[in-house]
Amino acid sequence: MYASVENGDRNRSQRPDSLAGSATSFLVIGLVIGFAIGASAVYLVFNILKPAQSPTLGRLELLPDEKYIVAVSRLIASANKSVHVIMYVAKYDPKQSAEEDPANMLLELLAGAKRKGLDVRVVVDDVTKQSYPETIDYLKSRGVPVRLDPKAGVTTHAKVVIVDGEWVVIGSHNWTQSALSSNKEYSILIRSSELAAKVEEYFEELWSNGRSA
Repeated sequence: MYASVENGDRNRSQRPDSLAGSATSFLVIGLVIGFAIGASAVYLVFNILKPAQSPTLGRLELLPDEKYIVAVSRLIASANKSVHVIMYVAKYDPKQSAEEDPANMLLELLAGAKRKGLDVRVVVDDVTKQSYPETIDYLKSRGVPVRLDPKAGVTTHAKVVIVDGEWVVIGSHNWTQSALSSNKEYSILIRSSELAAKVEEYFEELWSNGRSA
């Protein structure tokens, strides 16, 4: 009788520990599940809200106003293979030096790239030939091939520079002193071989169908 009472007392004394152990286990399991759910939610939110990454854009730089001349002059000066230009208006001023006129500086850099043996070619609109024939004369005298766009009645308003089939500058800047030093202009610089190849196709179409300058 006493033994059964002792056993009963012993069993009753062990129950609180068992319940405590069960509660602890449930608490641990709950924390693990909660952590997993929380981590999954954070992952989903991060991947939904983070900016989409484009595989085609290796680098993009904004070139407002005079930042254009800094970026483009460096690109042309450091070119290793090619410099292809589509320019609505390019104005060479024989009365000014490269230090005085940023457009002269860019044109002289093209001549320098040609002297290094690079593939340098320029497509311009009729406006350049009609208003600034000195530009074409200057480039041709330095061995830089120049062509007019395919049709006289169609304006080629693009302002594009492609360097080494990898860098593309496109925007509003013409190669004139005012556009490069005082106008409010905006262009962008893109580093992407994939996109540059697309722009090269556009250039080559203009070039192959271009008219003699």
